[in-house]
Amino acid sequence: MNVTSHFGFFYKGYRVECTRKEARIILQGRVVGKSKAISRAAIEQDVERVIARRREVGNG
Repeated sequence: MNVTSHFGFFYKGYRVECTRKEARIILQGRVVGKSKAISRAAIEQDVERVIARRREVGNG
């Protein structure tokens, strides 16, 4: 039996689901980014990068 423990949190409107190996950054039910960071602060920085990238694409 494969049991995966995980936790999640919300950050600036994005849902972040974390497992032991990665964190998935989710907006409106779609995975918009992934992070391999190991601390919440580092994951939050990765979410900020995703937000910045999405703004660049939207304004380009």
